[in-house]
Order: sequence, then C-alpha cells, then structure tokens
Amino acid sequence: MKRIRKWTIAFLKVAISLGILGYLVWDAVHKGEGLFRDEHGFNPLLLQQLVHHAVARWYLLVAALMTASASVLITFVRWWWLIRALGAPVHFSESLRLSFVGFLLNLAPMGIVGGDMAKAILVARRFPGHRPECVASVIVDRILGLYVLVLTAGAAIFLTGFYRQPQTLVRTISVAVLVVCAAMTLGLVVLWAPDATGGAFLRLVQRLPVVGKGIVRLAEAIRRYRHNLPLILVAILSTFPVHLLTACSIFLISSAMFNRVHPLSYHFVMVPVSASAQVLPVSIGPTEFVLDRLYATIPLASNTTVPAGQGLLTMLVYRVITLVIATVGVGYYLTSRQEWSTALDEAESTASAPATPIFDVP
Repeated sequence: MKRIRKWTIAFLKVAISLGILGYLVWDAVHKGEGLFRDEHGFNPLLLQQLVHHAVARWYLLVAALMTASASVLITFVRWWWLIRALGAPVHFSESLRLSFVGFLLNLAPMGIVGGDMAKAILVARRFPGHRPECVASVIVDRILGLYVLVLTAGAAIFLTGFYRQPQTLVRTISVAVLVVCAAMTLGLVVLWAPDATGGAFLRLVQRLPVVGKGIVRLAEAIRRYRHNLPLILVAILSTFPVHLLTACSIFLISSAMFNRVHPLSYHFVMVPVSASAQVLPVSIGPTEFVLDRLYATIPLASNTTVPAGQGLLTMLVYRVITLVIATVGVGYYLTSRQEWSTALDEAESTASAPATPIFDVP
C-alpha cells in the first residue's frame, strides 16, 4: 500500500507538471504574438534563431551557470551552519556531499519528501541522539529560505515602485507578497519570543485535527533556535545573495536568448515572486507559469511586451543549469545508493505517520 501511494503521488506530480508546461507551450504557439509565430502563423525557424542567439552569447550562459552555482553553494553553507549550531558534529565536506545529493533528489518528484529530509536522517544515523536537531535544521533552513525569498520580493517591490504598475495582476501580487511578508515576520517573532504559557498553547494547538501535530512540529523546529538568534540573523543575511544571484542568473539567461528583456531590477521582483510558487507540492510548472505570466504582462520601457513563452523558455534553461550543477551529486549518490534509498523510505514513513512526534511538546 505504501509503495502504491508513493508511485501515485509521483505520478500526480509529473502529470500536473506536464499539464502546466503543456498549456504554456500551447499558449506560446497558438495565441497572439508568440515566440514561434510571425505574421503568417507558426514558424519553427524562429526557434533556430533563439538557439543561434544563445550560441552567439554563450558567455552570458556561462555567467548564468556561475551565479546559479554560487547561489546553490550558499544554501549548502547555510544548512551546515544551522545543523552545527544545534550540536550535530557534521564536517563541512560531509555536509557538502549530503547537500549535493539532496539537491539532486529535490529536482525530481521522488515521493512524499525529497532529499532534504533524507540527508537529515542520514546525519542522524551517523550521530545517534541528534535526530531532532537534524530534522529541525532542515525545516528551519527551508523556512528561512522562503522567508527571505518573500522579504526580497517585498523590498524590491518598494525600491522599484513595482506596486505602481497599472496591471491588476501585478498590483494584486504586490499586495499579496507584502501581506505574506508581514505575516511571516510576525509569526517568527512570536515563535522566537519567550513562551509565557509554559507550553500550554502548543499542547492546545496539537489537539487540532489534521494540522495540529504538523504545526507543533514546525513550531518546535523554529523554537530550537531561539537561543541562537545571532546565527539566525547571519543565516537570513546570507540568504539575500541566494535570491539576488538567482535573479541575476535568470536575467543573464533571458539576455542570452532574447533581444527584448526586462531590466534586472524587475527580475529582483519577478523571480522571487515566481519562486515562491515552489511551496506547492509540485517541483516543475508553477514557477514557470508565474514567471511566464509576469513576463508577458509587464510592459517594457518601450511600452511593448515580450511574447508569451519567453518566461517559460528562460525558466526551462535555468532548470537545465540546475541539472548541470546537480550532476556533482550523481557520483555521491551512486556510491551510496542503497543508503539514500533507505533514508528516503524512512523519511516518507515519518512524513506519512502524523501520530509519531518528531519533537517533544513541552
């Protein structure tokens, strides 16, 4: 039954991803001024022109690879800081090995959970007694990444005047980002503040049906760092370059392939907003959809718009670049494939058993 559930979830993820990507391709080919359409209709020669542009501007793609690699490496270092802060004696070289394989596994729909939770379980196996700390480090690492992602988008919205765009879609997204940013800030402040209830509030939340135990696990993971706030501040500050470098990478890819490109300042808004769609349980598709819509909706300085499909192709090339980066983890994975498979199974068992607490509620 567990295997059937695993493959069903994986199938649904792939089906949703292919459905979204299929719609975006259809939209680019059949609607309005697309990347593959001219005044006579569909023209496949336009794709050859894009490839020619990318080859001629190969140096921009190399720069995109370098900036994306720097972004990924910063996230690996951040997780090492977080797990070491809780007392797990993980060497930096070991954390890099685990992070590269985890990054590789996160790029594919492997089941209920990805490589992040599996690497936490592997660390916990090697250092018995540190399982709660390892799981907490993964959860907080994800939360900080998402929080700074929204914070970066919010700051860019103000600095670029993005909220003054006349399009209803853009104004709605801007307001939503600012509201989510304020809510997350308030939530983190409350969780890291001293607990005046002595744990009574968490015990009350734990009784909520379906979501109660998950909320408590999340809260306890965050509260494990309430005595390491300087480290949290450093982790937050180090995460801003992650999203800025990612935006630069996608801007460089777009500049290599197309002649009409949104300015870099707008990418500091559009890329974090699009990336926030990754909170959905589908690896590929939602981010491409949001970026493609923003690309096609927001006008350029010349009051023209880019064709439908430009955001999709830009994001797909970025996906290829992340696969190139992830190939470093292939060798590590092949040398310990059974160990990783076992860790993934254990992580999925933990995720699918809500009655088994990861953290003890005080």
